[in-house]
Amino acid sequence: MDADDGTSTVGGRNPGFAAAATTDWLAGDGSGPSGFAAGDSFADVPLRRDGPALLARFAEPATTEPASIAVVSDVHLSTRETGSWKVFHRTETLLRRAVADLNDHDVDLVVFTGDLTENGATADFELVSDVLGELDHEFVAVPGNHDVPKTFDEHAVPPLSRFEREYTPGGFPFTVEAGGVSILGLNTAHAPDGSLDDTHEGTVSPDQRAWLADELPRHDAPLVVGHHNLPGLLDATGGHSWRGSFPMRDPGPFADVLAGGGAPLYLSGHLHVPAVAATAGVRELVSPAVCSFPQAYLVLEVGPAGTSVWHVPVATRADATEALDLAHAYSERSRMVAGIVRRQTGAYPLVDELAPADEPGSPAATGECD
Repeated sequence: MDADDGTSTVGGRNPGFAAAATTDWLAGDGSGPSGFAAGDSFADVPLRRDGPALLARFAEPATTEPASIAVVSDVHLSTRETGSWKVFHRTETLLRRAVADLNDHDVDLVVFTGDLTENGATADFELVSDVLGELDHEFVAVPGNHDVPKTFDEHAVPPLSRFEREYTPGGFPFTVEAGGVSILGLNTAHAPDGSLDDTHEGTVSPDQRAWLADELPRHDAPLVVGHHNLPGLLDATGGHSWRGSFPMRDPGPFADVLAGGGAPLYLSGHLHVPAVAATAGVRELVSPAVCSFPQAYLVLEVGPAGTSVWHVPVATRADATEALDLAHAYSERSRMVAGIVRRQTGAYPLVDELAPADEPGSPAATGECD
């Protein structure tokens, strides 16, 4: 439950994250494919940055040993590119701001859910490592489709082994502990057989699925982490097909392993849209992007009552306005992404399984949380 002042006290722990008084900090009129009427001026959009907002509350995972886990996704840091709806020229600033913000909070672990870089260039990875050297907390990362070598790259990209050496506890798949939570990290961006070398699609290889099937029963509060999304996400975001060229290949066997092992939550990035979905009965939590609107990270507070998820902005008003302007002008796809983001954030909390069942209109009372 929340304290009277709006601060999270899941598991008796107060991480200092307070819910915004309302959700109009990302409000818009909702018209048009991007959430705006054609010709709208984004400079007039009411954007607020007066604190984190409650994105969701889940009954599981839950643990008697509380844990605070930050999730940072889709930084797309670039040392060479500018513009685009990914706002490349702000990526270093936004990552540094996220690191500084995290250093001011009590978290047990920071998890990066892929696309640390825009194109895997050595200079981009070196800058990422330089910035993360300032992070005061332990961290791990899984790769995104932009972090691994591709046959169409026109520049050198470090091998996956370097990513594993610098950002994991010893390679993929991996398990790390944060309080009472077990993080099970997967590589969905690179296939040992080379089948993903010429595409941005993803997969979970058979050996990783076998490892996961064996590993899940060993943990009371597992959190499975990968970059690519499960198919249930299309329904959660309105069935749009704009991401259709970058899906997870053959997701059924992976979803079956998650469901069969009782995984309470799968954490992903990739979409650049904060969302909650379900596939084969398994919850998926999709992290927003740091590079593009809404330019935010997540904090999961896990305790005996369940898990509270906080959306934490790193964008100033000027940053967010610029990101919206670029998304609106860049392409139909980026306008659609921005529109989905605004619809999702305007509906926070997306799921609330911890609301009292007798609270009028609560998901627990109406059954809408499934």
